[in-house]
Amino acid sequence: MFAPKLYKVNKIPLRYILGQDSNVIVEREENNMFTVLQQDNMIFRQIRNITGDSTGIYIPWIIFVNCNGGKSNEEGLAELIINGFIFNGRRYVISERSASMVRQSILSFIDERLAPAVKEAVTMGIDIGTTVLSKWYAYCGLMLSSCHCLEDWKPKIIILPDREGTITAQTIKYVIDTETEFKDKTTGEMRTWKQKDITEGIRDININLFDGCGIHHPSITNEVMNHLQRLGDMGDTRCTSILIRAPFIKGMTHEVDYISFYEERGVEFIKDIWGNWHDVRPGSTPMIIMNESMYKGYKYFNHYGDGRDWERYWDAFEKYNHCIGVVKWNYSLEEEEIYRRGNYQILQDLILDYHHFRKLADYSINWIEKIIANDWNSTAAFLGLTLERNNPVTPYARAVAKNPTMLNEIGVRNYLLRTLKKYINEMKCGKIYIKATSRFLVPDLIMLMEHVGGLPLTGCLSSDQFWTQSIRGTYDGEYLIERNPHICRSEHVILNAVATSDINKYLSHLTNVCMVNCKSLVAQRLNGADTDGDLVLVVENEIMKSGVDRDAAIVIDIEDKIAALAEEDTPENKLKVIMLGMHSLIGETSNCATTYHNKMPQLMKQKLTYDKYIDLLSVINGKAIDSAKTGVIFNIPRNIAKFGKPLPYFMKYAGDYYKSLKKFLKSKSNMNRLCWDIEKWHTQLKWGKRDSNFDYTIMIDEGVSIDEATSAIIENLYLEYNKEFAQLKKDERSIRDELGGAHAFEINWDIFYEKYRNKCRAVCPNGAMLANIIVMLCYEKYPSRTKGFLWNMAGDDVVNNIKQVPVFLPTRDEAHGIFEYLGKRYQLIKQEGQ
Repeated sequence: MFAPKLYKVNKIPLRYILGQDSNVIVEREENNMFTVLQQDNMIFRQIRNITGDSTGIYIPWIIFVNCNGGKSNEEGLAELIINGFIFNGRRYVISERSASMVRQSILSFIDERLAPAVKEAVTMGIDIGTTVLSKWYAYCGLMLSSCHCLEDWKPKIIILPDREGTITAQTIKYVIDTETEFKDKTTGEMRTWKQKDITEGIRDININLFDGCGIHHPSITNEVMNHLQRLGDMGDTRCTSILIRAPFIKGMTHEVDYISFYEERGVEFIKDIWGNWHDVRPGSTPMIIMNESMYKGYKYFNHYGDGRDWERYWDAFEKYNHCIGVVKWNYSLEEEEIYRRGNYQILQDLILDYHHFRKLADYSINWIEKIIANDWNSTAAFLGLTLERNNPVTPYARAVAKNPTMLNEIGVRNYLLRTLKKYINEMKCGKIYIKATSRFLVPDLIMLMEHVGGLPLTGCLSSDQFWTQSIRGTYDGEYLIERNPHICRSEHVILNAVATSDINKYLSHLTNVCMVNCKSLVAQRLNGADTDGDLVLVVENEIMKSGVDRDAAIVIDIEDKIAALAEEDTPENKLKVIMLGMHSLIGETSNCATTYHNKMPQLMKQKLTYDKYIDLLSVINGKAIDSAKTGVIFNIPRNIAKFGKPLPYFMKYAGDYYKSLKKFLKSKSNMNRLCWDIEKWHTQLKWGKRDSNFDYTIMIDEGVSIDEATSAIIENLYLEYNKEFAQLKKDERSIRDELGGAHAFEINWDIFYEKYRNKCRAVCPNGAMLANIIVMLCYEKYPSRTKGFLWNMAGDDVVNNIKQVPVFLPTRDEAHGIFEYLGKRYQLIKQEGQ
């Protein structure tokens, strides 16, 4: 799977803009410290279409603003949203934002000269009147989701009604409103306070059986692959599961031979949501069949109440020159991981004694120790040096692929150790390898085809079953299904893996999917997951399974459809919606739950109280995630928030923000104890020594002589680079402190490196000579200084200078592999041509 094309845009911190009185001036507009790379999306494409500029990678028409901490300056933020700001003499006004941008408090602003045309294209000219604005903005924000834009492709798409089902007599925990009395300390009077609480009961639960999921004909897969092949290297992967984007369309479709399925069952035509019939007999037009939940424009284009409304959509699609986009697709069986890193959320609420819990980290510890001990098999695989993938990203790895002796070069060694230390620190907060694979969550597709064909809903899976497969074959037995975010114990789901004759006949070609039954609350238990592209972990781990509370009542939001009131799309109302979303409760609720998970109450009453708090936080977190489209937020009750701090000790390794915290909960929870054990192990690690007699001359092309005058100029650039680098590091720390931490600002170091690379190239266009000069500078004249200049200025040239020596690289061999790496078996094979 390859990523959409990258474009360069400006991304500026809110506090910086306000500090410049909303009038920002920068030099080198295309290459300043604010420029970042963003993947292509529908709005970038509309900008290219409207401006006619489709050649460059820099997009000056749109600017992203990081509003982290914006709640502390609501007045300035509000003024920015209403009036926009000036950037190098041009005014930028508020534009769209994707769901991820809402969660990260990022806004987009667009050049006001372009704003009307882009807005009209995004909204397809719809007059919405009054509507739930949070949903409207979320649907418009889909245009900023990263995707591959497939030009000149318009397959036949039909929309079918959603299908609801009722799961009866479920023991659930759900949210209620309660009132409590308290004495006002100021007045002495008794006051009533209303807040959310959790209770347990037996309910029938209605669910959308196929939320966000559709099917498509095998010919559609072929067409998509042909388009994607023109955009990048598809490899051998057949993209049978495709996450699709289009204006007001979002969801995932899966390849099935529905023609054969319906032929066997005597179905010749299927009826869409407007009552039109469509041919599904052999030889009929291949289709993408979507459910109503995938078509977000159904309400907005509803005028006639019949098929003409669908025609109106496609007329607008053509008028505004839109296209269909593909966000991602499935991995092949060969590409799928076998081990994947879990996190503290899915570990901290397992009911395990510490002796067994500690064993969960054994595989990761052994994995690190092999690499640190200079085990070539593990090190080569870690660097991506396998025969199947021998196209490593970094010059460090490419150098090692040409001559493994380069593992002793200081810059390469420091890169390796720096990367491993990052992994170790992440292990301290629960990012440890478990036998698990990330897969797309899919509903019972046999039942979906029955729904589409108007047949009785039988399906192929019972209420405790699921289906998936890997390169090792079809899964069998019990497995654990997990999803992030994970808040409470009932979000661990254990299901039995099975395969049926219908699955083998119609679905066995699907890879990288986890198909769950539609006869129980699987998706709802997984923190309200949808089947529109959500990912889950399929876990094969006996220790984790043994720690699951199988009798835990299901925590569910029974009011998941409630939304804000309909309003007009005015600047004032837009401001209100944006400001509401600026204080994301997602991280806050997760952190609060983590604290309660890691408190160690001695009394059962206190433990039950904490469990109740966590269950309520699970629902609150789900509301926070969906707030971008519903406009509804449940606040954390005061009594829960009050004692939801400090965070447990292991969270100090969860990111830069947490490092700065002064106080941590040092309870003897499993997660804290694991962290302390890994800290102790880390300090005692015996890092494999590099050969101090490393011969740096293997990086020198002896056939290329060095020009002394050129060398002198490069040396001056080297000294200038080191001086500016040190100053920029100091400036970055200063700006971060001023703007509110590491996440508030980060210098674009690629621009700094590119500036000096260009200077070096202008002086010495001969790459081999440039590498020779810098190697001599770094190893002979300035041997005690960092080797960053060497690798950042001439990394590729250094690699080219190194002569290829015979190298044995791992190659995948599940049948006869002599060693294992992250669950896969490998042999060592000599590279061809050596």
